[in-house]
Amino acid sequence: MDIRQAIGFITGKAAKHPYPEHMQDARKIAADGIVLLKNEGDLLPLAEKELALFGAGAVDTIVCGSGSGYVMAPYTINVMQGLENAGIQITSKNWLKRYQEASKKANKEDKTLSKLDRSWSGLSILIDDIEVTDADIKESSSAKTALYVVRRNAGENHDRRAKKGDYYLSDREMDNIKKIAASFEHTIIVLNTCVIDANFIGEIEGIDAALLLGQAGMEAGNALADILTGKSSPSGHLTDTWAKNYQDNPASATFGSNDGNNLQEDYVEDIFVGYRYFDSFGVEPLYPFGYGLSYGKPEYELVEIAADWKEVTLKVKVKNVGPIRSRFVAQVYVSTPNGKLCKPYQELKAYGKTKALAAGEAEELTLKIPTESLASYDMETAAFIMEAGDYLIRLGSDSKNTAVAALLCLDATARLRQVSNQLQADREMDVLTTPQACIERVQKETAEARNQAESGNLKMIQLSAADCQTVDGAAKPVEKRVSGKGNAKATFIDVVEKRVPMADFVDSLDEEVLFRLVAGAADEVPHSVPKRTNRKYKPVGGPTSSGSTTALYVDSLGIPNWKVTDGPAGCHLPFMGVTGYPVGMVLAQTWDNDLSDLMGSGIGKELEAYSHSIILGPGMNIHRDPLGGRAFEYFSEDPLLSGKMAAAMTIGVQKTPGAGVSIKHFATNNQEEDRTRENNTVTERALREIYLRGFEICVREADPKTVMTSYNCLNGTHTSSSYELITNVLRGEWGFRGLVMTDWGSKSQKHLDLAAGNDLIMGGYRSQFLKVAVHGTPAEFADNGYVREQEFKVYGGFFKNVVEFWNAFEPDAQGPDWVATTVAPGVELSDQVQKKIEEGIATVTENADGSKTVTYRGYNRGQYLDMEDVKTCATRTLEQLADSVSYRLMTK
Repeated sequence: MDIRQAIGFITGKAAKHPYPEHMQDARKIAADGIVLLKNEGDLLPLAEKELALFGAGAVDTIVCGSGSGYVMAPYTINVMQGLENAGIQITSKNWLKRYQEASKKANKEDKTLSKLDRSWSGLSILIDDIEVTDADIKESSSAKTALYVVRRNAGENHDRRAKKGDYYLSDREMDNIKKIAASFEHTIIVLNTCVIDANFIGEIEGIDAALLLGQAGMEAGNALADILTGKSSPSGHLTDTWAKNYQDNPASATFGSNDGNNLQEDYVEDIFVGYRYFDSFGVEPLYPFGYGLSYGKPEYELVEIAADWKEVTLKVKVKNVGPIRSRFVAQVYVSTPNGKLCKPYQELKAYGKTKALAAGEAEELTLKIPTESLASYDMETAAFIMEAGDYLIRLGSDSKNTAVAALLCLDATARLRQVSNQLQADREMDVLTTPQACIERVQKETAEARNQAESGNLKMIQLSAADCQTVDGAAKPVEKRVSGKGNAKATFIDVVEKRVPMADFVDSLDEEVLFRLVAGAADEVPHSVPKRTNRKYKPVGGPTSSGSTTALYVDSLGIPNWKVTDGPAGCHLPFMGVTGYPVGMVLAQTWDNDLSDLMGSGIGKELEAYSHSIILGPGMNIHRDPLGGRAFEYFSEDPLLSGKMAAAMTIGVQKTPGAGVSIKHFATNNQEEDRTRENNTVTERALREIYLRGFEICVREADPKTVMTSYNCLNGTHTSSSYELITNVLRGEWGFRGLVMTDWGSKSQKHLDLAAGNDLIMGGYRSQFLKVAVHGTPAEFADNGYVREQEFKVYGGFFKNVVEFWNAFEPDAQGPDWVATTVAPGVELSDQVQKKIEEGIATVTENADGSKTVTYRGYNRGQYLDMEDVKTCATRTLEQLADSVSYRLMTK
């Protein structure tokens, strides 16, 4: 462990930050990601310098999620501190003091969380609000305005619940807010949350203003104060639809544990996710997708539009017709004609954000829509097609506040990209289709647009299908590794410096080395080889983090260990000086690609400073349902916004030579509970248009170094074992050139992972298990009748993992094969044997001499891993090591 980190564990203090300016970047990003939801009477920005402050989030401000997404920054600014830093006098000192004491007492008395839980995963005991008494109101009454902060946390391994204290306000919160709103002249609500039931903002009389702070990083309190005081004008916009009723969300009935079945998720809503559902089915939201108010007021005008079969280009003029300097987001949606394929009412196709515009100032934005993005996937022909008809180009500030600005007319159906069907659903589903009312609404709007266009009051452009040239987008064969000649003297340095071909080096390595190159260092079996280098090389040091590749061959072969850290809201390096940036949801609420690039650039520099090569992020799964436990870490319900944000962050991180990202979790990791076992059944159209689309944008536009597969199964197959997903789509269709890794401790079968093109098994895997797969080694038994077990340290020694040596035998009650072991007289059987008996896998026979024979049913797989697959995956791992922070540090 790094000495700075060890000191931190003892003292509780973080090391000195190498880039203090990054913390102010985090403040700027957070301020731009705060969403103003309500501002009656222009209460904000505040004119007064005195506030009564209440709510758990005032002092227990949640700045990031828990689990792998947690970032331990050198400090965090809570809401109370941020207001005080801005010169605001807080009048509710006694209530805040009582709350702090109650929270401190609960955490001190807690016996369920270890120091590791708190420092590594960011867990703590989050108590409910305490009562706001009449005495508290009286003490605070010199302030005209009260501010109440609702606080929620979320994190890895757990989904949220549609119950009080989580998705809904607790009874205490509701009582407190009602009392405050009735007692003060003005009341402001701040949501330090992800999506919750926010109906109370409009229902409780006296609430004048509301803001979504979200989990806004280490500078959250200062960023909020910047917005409240008018130092910055709010310019954030929602990345999700906020429903009036939780049940209005299209997946709510069956999501996660809602239907009592965590293991099978049927995506029957199909392409109708988020606003695509609300808009198409006429369900009125509380706050629409893309919604966000400002202290200024935008006015949008489409100045010019042009189109060809490459892209549609729009020049949009945005003017601030309000009184206060502000930034604005222009959003472009398109309604496509219903024909052979059903379509949602509209879909986001482009967006752009202005600079800060003074009152009366305007800016012209150039927005580009790839023409292919107007196509839909036809599963029957395995092609992306644009159907004949009129395409309504809509411009505005959110999905409910747009106006038709132009008409694009297509004379006949055009096939833009021909692919081949992949990842087809593993079972039949009755999926949603466009309701007739939606079809008729679009037809009516189209007729009105036609009339306007013909009268010269609306811009209209034409495309001819005859001019469209179909692109062959089918999976290209992924190049096979070419065998080398072998070179027993070659080092990895020789390969990087182009003195020796990679294939020659790989073919010179014995299988024990190759097995260790395709797995992380956790659970590693020691191994050494003769030294080939002429100088001394040392393993890359730095703080303990999420994982590393092997360091066994640094000095002998010149292969560096490649260190990776969790993310994506900053480097997950406890007690180190790292920046706690806003979480993915808040970052995306900026709708500013440049700010995502800025955040990525900071992370890349910090990776290098701490000798790490990869951050495990950005996370970019779709917000299928607001109860998803990792929604804070992911960007949006919309794939375009998710893909663009991820691409910008990727470009930012990879500006630092050798630093890279691992976009995750590929794919459909949309629930946390039972995520290692659950299966998602999704149509290929929904996959290609919604759940894979963001990943595709990031891969094509930003060339990420690595991709992390997810734990779950997709259409019956673990994603990490899906040849169609990894090799055919990711590599063959999208042209991905980097490395694919598993998530940590996935439950997939590793020989299938490697065969599918999943190059690196993380956080690690016993090399013996790969060896037995190549050679078909039989099971190894202990004296107690169960297979031999061994415990190993993982996650830098923070956790332990027990492995079982079944080897080439796979236990299964339905298996046709069997294997047996004899237990000597007087030796007690392992409790694990009894468990296998209960599962119908094992039987025990008493022998005449007092011994016992334990027989296990299953499958004898024999040799079930091809060594050529191992070499291919090892090659891709080495290619990443060649262009890494680790290699640069090892050879400097």
